[in-house]
Amino acid sequence: MAREPVRYALNHALKWPVHQVLNEGYSLILGVPWHLRHLLNVNLEFIARTQSPSLQVVHVVLDRKSPQGLSQLEHSVAPHLQSLPLRFHCYSGVSGRIVEWADVSTFYNGMNCYTALSQMTTRHAILHDFDLYPLDPAYFEKIYMQMRDQHLEFCGVEYTMFDGLKPDDRVLGTWGLGMDVEYLFKRHRPVDIFHRLRIIRGRPVSLDPFSEIQLFSDTRRDRCQTLSTDSFCHVKNLCSSYLRLMTGRPVTLAWRLHYLWYLENLQNQRELEPVIDAMNSSSDRVLRMDGHVLDYSATHHTCANVLQRDLEHMDHFLFGEVREVTRSYIESFRLFLKAEEAIAETVCPGPEPRHAGIGRQA
Repeated sequence: MAREPVRYALNHALKWPVHQVLNEGYSLILGVPWHLRHLLNVNLEFIARTQSPSLQVVHVVLDRKSPQGLSQLEHSVAPHLQSLPLRFHCYSGVSGRIVEWADVSTFYNGMNCYTALSQMTTRHAILHDFDLYPLDPAYFEKIYMQMRDQHLEFCGVEYTMFDGLKPDDRVLGTWGLGMDVEYLFKRHRPVDIFHRLRIIRGRPVSLDPFSEIQLFSDTRRDRCQTLSTDSFCHVKNLCSSYLRLMTGRPVTLAWRLHYLWYLENLQNQRELEPVIDAMNSSSDRVLRMDGHVLDYSATHHTCANVLQRDLEHMDHFLFGEVREVTRSYIESFRLFLKAEEAIAETVCPGPEPRHAGIGRQA
């Protein structure tokens, strides 16, 4: 699918609001992938546990043109989370049809952002990934305060080094990106926040929304100095692994599904004991779950260390301790990966530069 024609069509279909009055404080932009919408309450639970006195609105954007699906999503919010300042949106008009027709994750990402920004009432916004979970109670406030106090146009939690980008480029990843909305309205077109292929240092680079603006515009930007990679858990490849599972394709990073099952447990939609039993009864690093046969032979045993670090931090944030079922889940995963019959072929990726999107992942 040629992406430039899609950008051309969107350029003619999208406009920023005229004479929008922007207030102090900040809003969150939370895009919801259609196939993972059943996990919305998990992300909202983490938001609700943060101390965010400057938060004005949480814009929840369903990544398709489906009013019925949006209504169902809105009614699925747990009662104790309905005190959050939630506003629900889905795609509309010609632009929504164009993005659904294109069916590319980065365009869903850009459309989520545009949909929320076009309804923005605050001077600042923070783009918050659906598969990112804050672990610092002041996570959002710290991003906002640095943006406001240092008069930044962008402030984020990490620099991205995806596809040849370097730390010296200082391109902040979109998975936790604060932005000056007034700056965007004045200096850039809506289409500028969509995916773009550009030549950088002699080679084509696929740029996420807002990355091109950071690279090719004179922007004041900085990493949030009061946050570190321990301040959040970002479950990379969650959406893409789930979609591959549901469409019957091989799941390259099968161990990401262990995050999915953990998150579904937090949502009270899955018991972890059957997963534990399935791991304990396997001797060949093949897991049989929900009618699927999942091959973990290429998963290095150190992936258990990564899972342990993330799940224990998330449990501590939500419950003040690590639950016994979580300990059993992690230990069974560790033993499952050490099955003698299996030969690991790859090394488990630890924390690394990420290329994120909040739309559906292909």
